[in-house]
Amino acid sequence: LHLLSRRQRQMCIRDRNMQCISITDNIKLKNTIVTVGKFDGIHKGHEKLFEEIRKNANGRQKVVLTFETSPKAFLEDNANKTIVTESEKQMLCKQQNIDVYMKMPMKKEFLALTPEMFVKDILKEKIGATTIVCGTDFHFGAMAKGDVEFLRSNQKKYGYNLIVVEKEQYHNKDISSTSIREKISKGDMAEVNEMLDHPYSVIGRVEHGKQLGRTINFPTANIIPEAVKLLPPNGVYRTKVVINGEKFDSITNVGVNPTVESGKKIKVETNILDYEGDVYGEIIQVLFFDFIRPERTFSNMEELKQQIQRDTE
Repeated sequence: LHLLSRRQRQMCIRDRNMQCISITDNIKLKNTIVTVGKFDGIHKGHEKLFEEIRKNANGRQKVVLTFETSPKAFLEDNANKTIVTESEKQMLCKQQNIDVYMKMPMKKEFLALTPEMFVKDILKEKIGATTIVCGTDFHFGAMAKGDVEFLRSNQKKYGYNLIVVEKEQYHNKDISSTSIREKISKGDMAEVNEMLDHPYSVIGRVEHGKQLGRTINFPTANIIPEAVKLLPPNGVYRTKVVINGEKFDSITNVGVNPTVESGKKIKVETNILDYEGDVYGEIIQVLFFDFIRPERTFSNMEELKQQIQRDTE
């Protein structure tokens, strides 16, 4: 997984379409349009912000400043496990045609910045923002004391203009990462995908397993997700797999595979339909659509095989 993160970062740095940097890097940008947030999930509301910076860029660099939360913080509270990992978030921002992806580590010196220091030192001096785009409930700075009203009242002083974007709604309720996490935890993937505006997915490198699936003619591509990744309930799902840009129908089991495994490590095991290639070592993306059934233990491999056939049908 460290290899995955490193490779994703290297790919990102090499890609001319999006530059990945940290707020701690010795880089100063000029004349940019920026939006700021955790962007956990890159849901419809976030896409509205990205659409606004694309629409108003007028040749300027489009910057996303995102807060980097440590894996420890996610692991201490399961409810706050992340919808997207760092590498997944970069990929989704790249798809939104962002020019610069800038990370801000959750360090004391940044957390202690007053709203005025955040605007002056980060948004203006470091990022060179001439336009700031945010949602109506955006808060920043020490104790989250900075807000939209602060940004609005300081436009002339610091030389930027502010664009405030109304929150996106789903079934008359504001879309939030919290509500999406709740739906993922229940396995309501159709609603999750509606709120995200793209399929929930797991990205990872295919690892060698016991290859028992081959003995019943159902070989699987196995991914061990990062520990911070929020997964849907254990069970079987209708999915699609993206391999080198191509999509294939598939069924995926999330869980510990109790029929043939004795451990507790959660895996994402995918049987790719109508695909003959070797994907070991490849980075693949598994897109989730529908819950089929819960994970359960079978008496023998033949019983498991028959159930997989029914799942496939």
